[in-house]
Amino acid sequence: MSSGRQPATPVGSQGLTPVGSPNRIQRRTGQGLRTPQLGSPQAPHTETRGAPSSGGESNTRSTFAERVYQSTGRLRNRSDIGPFSNFYARSLDTSAYTTPAALRGPSIRSQDLELSTKPDHPDTASGGVVSPGSLPQQSLVGESTVLRRAPPPLPSLAASTTSEKGLQIPSSAIPAAVVDLPSQRLYALAILVLLVAWKAYDAIGLAVNLGRTSFYLFVKWCLLDTALWYAGWLLHIPKMNLSTKVMYVLVAGSVFINLNLFFLSSSVLALAVKPVAISVASSCLRSVKTIPWLGPRLVGDSDLLIDSFELNEDHILGRHTIHILPHSLAHMNPQGKCFCIDDARVHAEPWYWRYTSGIIGQRHGLQKTIPVLVNGTQPASITYVFTSFETGQRQLRAVKNIGALQMEVNAVYPALGNWVMATYHLPINDVGAYEIYSVKDNKGLEFRTAAQAPQTIVVSCPRARLQWRYGKPIDDSFAVGSDGHASICQRTVHVQTSTSEASDEGLIQVEAEGYEPMEMTIVRLVNGHREVINLDSILPQTAGDSTEDYYKGLNETQIAAIEKWQQFRSRKSVYTISDTFLRSGEYVYKLEGIRDAANHSVALSNLGVKGVFDGEKVNEGKATPYMARIQVYQRPSIGWTDELLNIELPLRISDDRQRKSQHALPLTLAGTGPWTVSYTIVDGADIVKETKSFNTAKGATIDAKRPGTYHLASVQDKHCAGHAEGTNISLVLAPKPVVNITATSITAHECGGEIGALIDLELAGRPPFAVHYRERNLRFPNSRPITRVVRSQQRRQSFKIMPELAGTYELEFFRLDDDNYPSGQPIATKIQQAIHAQPSAKLDTVNGRIPTSACMDEALELPVRLKGQGPWELTYNVIYESRRTSKTITGITDESYTIALGAFEKPGDYTIELERVKDGNQCARDLKDVSVVINVREGGPYIGFKCPDGGVRVLDGEQALIPVHVVGEFPVDVRYHKVGDTSEHVYTSTITRRSHNSAQADSVLAYGPGEYELVSTSDICPGTIDPQNARCSVHVEPKPSAWFLSDGLQRDNADSQSTGILRLQESCEGTKLSGGFELGLSGSGPWKIKYRVDFWTASNPRSGVPGFIDRTQLHSIVALHNSALKPDCCEPGLYRYTLISVSDERYQKPQLLISTHEAIAPNAGITVVEHVITSSPLAALRAYASDGTPLDAASSRGSFRRKASSIKYCLAPGQSLSDGDAQAWAKLHKHLPVFRIEFEEGGLAPYQAWVEVFPAIGPSEVVHIRDIEGQSQPITLPEHVTSQIGHYHMRLVKTRDARGCEHQFVDPNEVGLGRPDHGGKAIAGGIEIEYIEAPNARPATSSPAANPSRGVCVGDVLSFDLRGLNSWNVEYTYNGAKRTTTANKRLFRRVADVPGNFTLTRLCHRSANDCCSEFGDLSYTVHDIPRVRVSGGKDVHQDILEGDLVDIKMDLVGTPPFTFTWQRRSIGSGTGSSGKILESHTVKDLDSHAYTISTSSEGTFEVTYIQDRYCQYPKA
Repeated sequence: MSSGRQPATPVGSQGLTPVGSPNRIQRRTGQGLRTPQLGSPQAPHTETRGAPSSGGESNTRSTFAERVYQSTGRLRNRSDIGPFSNFYARSLDTSAYTTPAALRGPSIRSQDLELSTKPDHPDTASGGVVSPGSLPQQSLVGESTVLRRAPPPLPSLAASTTSEKGLQIPSSAIPAAVVDLPSQRLYALAILVLLVAWKAYDAIGLAVNLGRTSFYLFVKWCLLDTALWYAGWLLHIPKMNLSTKVMYVLVAGSVFINLNLFFLSSSVLALAVKPVAISVASSCLRSVKTIPWLGPRLVGDSDLLIDSFELNEDHILGRHTIHILPHSLAHMNPQGKCFCIDDARVHAEPWYWRYTSGIIGQRHGLQKTIPVLVNGTQPASITYVFTSFETGQRQLRAVKNIGALQMEVNAVYPALGNWVMATYHLPINDVGAYEIYSVKDNKGLEFRTAAQAPQTIVVSCPRARLQWRYGKPIDDSFAVGSDGHASICQRTVHVQTSTSEASDEGLIQVEAEGYEPMEMTIVRLVNGHREVINLDSILPQTAGDSTEDYYKGLNETQIAAIEKWQQFRSRKSVYTISDTFLRSGEYVYKLEGIRDAANHSVALSNLGVKGVFDGEKVNEGKATPYMARIQVYQRPSIGWTDELLNIELPLRISDDRQRKSQHALPLTLAGTGPWTVSYTIVDGADIVKETKSFNTAKGATIDAKRPGTYHLASVQDKHCAGHAEGTNISLVLAPKPVVNITATSITAHECGGEIGALIDLELAGRPPFAVHYRERNLRFPNSRPITRVVRSQQRRQSFKIMPELAGTYELEFFRLDDDNYPSGQPIATKIQQAIHAQPSAKLDTVNGRIPTSACMDEALELPVRLKGQGPWELTYNVIYESRRTSKTITGITDESYTIALGAFEKPGDYTIELERVKDGNQCARDLKDVSVVINVREGGPYIGFKCPDGGVRVLDGEQALIPVHVVGEFPVDVRYHKVGDTSEHVYTSTITRRSHNSAQADSVLAYGPGEYELVSTSDICPGTIDPQNARCSVHVEPKPSAWFLSDGLQRDNADSQSTGILRLQESCEGTKLSGGFELGLSGSGPWKIKYRVDFWTASNPRSGVPGFIDRTQLHSIVALHNSALKPDCCEPGLYRYTLISVSDERYQKPQLLISTHEAIAPNAGITVVEHVITSSPLAALRAYASDGTPLDAASSRGSFRRKASSIKYCLAPGQSLSDGDAQAWAKLHKHLPVFRIEFEEGGLAPYQAWVEVFPAIGPSEVVHIRDIEGQSQPITLPEHVTSQIGHYHMRLVKTRDARGCEHQFVDPNEVGLGRPDHGGKAIAGGIEIEYIEAPNARPATSSPAANPSRGVCVGDVLSFDLRGLNSWNVEYTYNGAKRTTTANKRLFRRVADVPGNFTLTRLCHRSANDCCSEFGDLSYTVHDIPRVRVSGGKDVHQDILEGDLVDIKMDLVGTPPFTFTWQRRSIGSGTGSSGKILESHTVKDLDSHAYTISTSSEGTFEVTYIQDRYCQYPKA
């Protein structure tokens, strides 16, 4: 690009400035860009070039960050970007597109332009093509506009927004990093919608009941609304922020609305909401009722459905509107746009689409169209002329199916009937010129067309694609993969120079085709850095046939016709893109867009091409014609690692098995594996070349086995060849270690000669060193040599050998080790040395025991072993406290000698130390570290029993330990005996405890109960016995026992006397016993007693026999002194209680009292007792019919039912005693039920019973029945109680038998209380008798059913007055379908919603469903509402010419004679508006079902009222 051009300005930064603004953006065009005037094929050419604007536009080029900041700050608020925003706002930031001045129309206004990121324009949405007519146009010729794309926003600048005036826009209080701004707006809108729905729910629920208010709802919603608007003001979310003034207005408005909704009972809002709520609720119920089978059962006949029932509006259907129309107009392409079509897409369509588009309709979104503006009636046919650019021939074409065309209504004229202004989109499939020929409506009337209207130009849409440049070798590293993407190695300066010709020609070509001249924009992304390549001044390589070949065979007329349109023909051009590829990485080329001379722009990114530019990875999938990727691989490199270079060089290798025979030289590899590495090894004049391959860079090493200098030569990875870096590495062979050994004798004349040798070692190698040798005394040839090792860190080392034993010693040095050869190198050096040994002495641990302790006044012996030439002289020291006593023993001839140590007079530690020894040759030797310490104690241990008060007590069978107190050194031996034992046996025990502070007491074992006495004790020394604690006694605790005391027990029969079983006095069932079975206990309480309860029921004939027990239970209790066992008193029968075991505080293990398999021993404690419980008299009240049939099988024994068993009698009207018919009641009384009291087996007659009766009116009464001898007896109740209408209740209170055993059925505190309706408690159990009067129903006076002369019509409500108890079950039939429903009100209503027959058949009380009344005279016929259809029931709009006559037919449905009213209204001015009534007529007593009106008047004809013999619509 030339330096004289103005810098590119992003769209978001400056936008499109209207004409006259000081910041107009100039438009630049390429040289030779010519655009003809539309509609004028021979229009002169206009050539323009961009120049600085009059406003003094700055030539300073802004930085990329500034452009991003400007675009992100202003792009959101600008509204002056036209429909091109979908294309230009995506990626173009430096490209310029040219719009010919001849294509621009009237001047535009900035408010008419709109920025949009969605493909809303039909052209861009369908194929990414932008027509020039859709662009904003300017009036000044020569002025141009540059549209550029803003670069993507920088993250660091995204949070800062600036308005056009430079004011800082406040950001959200919630950081965008926590919740992004679109999500904040979404959440705020969701909360607002939720609160509005909640408020509507509360308002509707309150408004359904008119007159009700709620102060709580008013306060709640005032607080919620205030919090909502305050939060909106506080958070100031962008685009939703509220100013302080707006917040106050919203709060005040919310309070006003809440005041009307919730606080004012007669508010306008409440009155308006209630009908809406009722309508919504009734609509929901009607929808549910339509569900088959389930709907009527769920909804039933709701009062809401009855009150809101409305007749369908289809009883009067249809209107006929007559309108007289003026002449119609038609104009093709009224805006003078130029269009283009995609030839490739048209050719890819099926062949029949071209010929059927006018019949079956166009493919919206794919088919290109030309707008035809029609102002008038709907056209029936459109004929147009098509001129081909290729041949120049004109063709006449017609649209056969106008209804299939896409239509847009621009304006409607209600005053003219169906007269509209509409735009029809004419489908086009060929490139050429189009002009309108004729337009006709369905009556054959021809439309007027615009005079001398210019032709509409349709050219081929520009298209382009990327392709690789082939045809000549470019570079050996360049390759194209199967996925269409290419790769090449990184070029260096050397490579670039050698292949400069190939690099200048480039690797990528752009093939473009369209209406020239064309401009293209390519976006290149190199490792994330975005660049734009504009192809607007590069000379293309034109491809195609020459003009001479194209005109060959044509005459002058044909040539002239073709040349007239030649400039609009599509041409193909090829452009080459060059690049150096000096940087490695990914090069992505994307063809963003192309624009031709007619300003047709194709956003190729919208044609299904996606990549990194749209937020996706470009390397997924294959290459596309609009995107290419070149992977520039970095050339590999190789070098030594830093770790290798930092170690000590040269490296050494050794043939030792513990050392490395080779070194792994680590490498650093860069590139893409696998790698092939070439290196050389230089060892003097020898040069060896080797290669090695690696699959991964991790752990890559070269194995260096031979010495020499290693040099890296080259490297080749998966894609490219590279170079080597780094210094050379040297590797040497380590030398073997060497030692020089020298020996010197050590001489002592008083000891007879040599006593040792001094060995000197001179070492060569790498320290540390280790010299191995074997030492052998040749005096003993069969002895094994001793192997020794001398280690040294220096290269010179000396050591001495001075053995104790005389003889000739041979030192054999056989191995030498160093750091390089740790496994050692063999050596062979021997040294012999004659040794005269020195004398020695040491403690003899083999032939004697070394004493370490002693008692006072005790003598000891210390064994010593001597070596050397005897006789010996031994000097030793005796050290006590700070005094040292030296003693010498002479004339020792035996090697084993014992030193006698005299009696020790004082306690303490004595140290015996051997100091010096001299042999018979007077060779003396000082002894070191030969000593022993002897501890001398003053006395032995002191011991005594720690006997508790009363002696040691143990359980029977457990081991007894007697605690002792010991003072002394452990272990301690103790001897003791049992006092009074005739065998005089002495027991011995050793106490081994070593810590005086041990928590565990020392003890000795006791062998049975008795008194024990200590005899003696000792450790090393004899001990002393404590005379005060020399004896201790051992006792055994007695076992616990338990038994029944005989107080209150008696023997019942001989059997009991023989077995020793006693019985408690018999008890009645349910009687609370004051006492129980008293227990006798021995032992140490508390006691835990386990016992068994065997139970035989009262009905068991083998009661008391062990093999026929009905139930056995085990129990455990904890007993103290004077405890008793509580007997069971619930179920009648025989209970046998048997004590099984007992345990106390001492004996935790239970002690058995009896054996379950053996008889009770005579004279033993009582462990088994019995108790008999007799049954209480159980009875029940039963009801029987007069013929003896039981009416209630339930019994009143046991736990009573909470609800009484009810017996109901249904009486026909007039039979009840409440109506005063005593005679009818007397006849009925003998059919009343009979009540009996029935006793169960187990009681003893005669019985007594108490029955409580609750009459219908008055207090309850208790009836006492005496002397009931049998198990069943009738009950006679007072007549004044049972002869009342309604219901009465009776229940059994109490029964008693001859033993005096009673059974209480009712709590005595509840007897005599009133009925529930008198304020008393509810009645439990018993029998309830109720007399019910049958219900009745009659038609209500307000119901149509009350007037037999009047027919019942659909929509009428049938009402009936119900009599009897509240809540009925109503049965009725509607058109043969039987239905049952529940009525809780005395007025029963049903709506007649369909014609047919309605019959009320049965009415029952819900409390007694068998008490019903049936009806035969409540049957009604429901007639249908009459209907009328005007013009077949449709809204007919008919356009006629003045003077035409129209017949309007009306069809009547119903039962003649008919009466109806029809009207003629003026045509309304708008949709849904009714005109003025021009005339109205009523037709009466019409016996025919059809009626016709003939008219030529303009207006709308409709029927407003209809009536037949029975019904009318609408209802009065």
